[in-house]
Amino acid sequence: MEKHAYRTGSREDLIAALTDDLTPVVRVKPVQGATFVGLATLIAGVASIAYFGFWTGMVSGEASGYFWIANGLLTVLGAASTAALVASALPRVGSRAESTVWAAAMIGVLPVAGLLSLLSTVTSRRAGPVMWYWECSAYGLVAGLLVAGAAVHFLRRGAPVSLERAGWLTGIAAGSLGSLAYGITCPLDTVTHVGIVHIAPVAIGAILGRIAVPPLIRW
Repeated sequence: MEKHAYRTGSREDLIAALTDDLTPVVRVKPVQGATFVGLATLIAGVASIAYFGFWTGMVSGEASGYFWIANGLLTVLGAASTAALVASALPRVGSRAESTVWAAAMIGVLPVAGLLSLLSTVTSRRAGPVMWYWECSAYGLVAGLLVAGAAVHFLRRGAPVSLERAGWLTGIAAGSLGSLAYGITCPLDTVTHVGIVHIAPVAIGAILGRIAVPPLIRW
């Protein structure tokens, strides 16, 4: 009887010792991650408009169909990658959503279209430096830093199982939404420009995210 009481007391002492330094935490909710990323995108867009100016061609009918298609697909990819990113921070049983893969496949059509258009205009003036203007890619990546910061902040509060996947998703979300935030100020709307220069931040962001994000969210 005394032996049983001793074991019970030891077990209780052990549990008390293990839980003595624990503090309650607030449960991470998916809506928080989506809100963080959404607000960061909005701030990046407002900052881009404040610095570069609002392109009135969007409301005056000057914007080409390529402009709307590119930015629409960037929005879809950004939303899909954000949803997958938020889900990755909350471990659960079940299959992973592949919406990001399909959205990336859709947006991958634009660089192909841009290259085909370039082949047909390679000897024209439209193939000059103005058509390329790679600064747009750089500005999109800079805007994406705000999105990446918001995503990393949320991931650090969660418990992502695959750090590498979280890095890819962070980079894709930052690249697509950053390019979208800056893209609404850019008046260059040829298929070659928006299909290559404005989509490049997605690929670059994905690679940078895969490299830089895992060390930042590792416990």
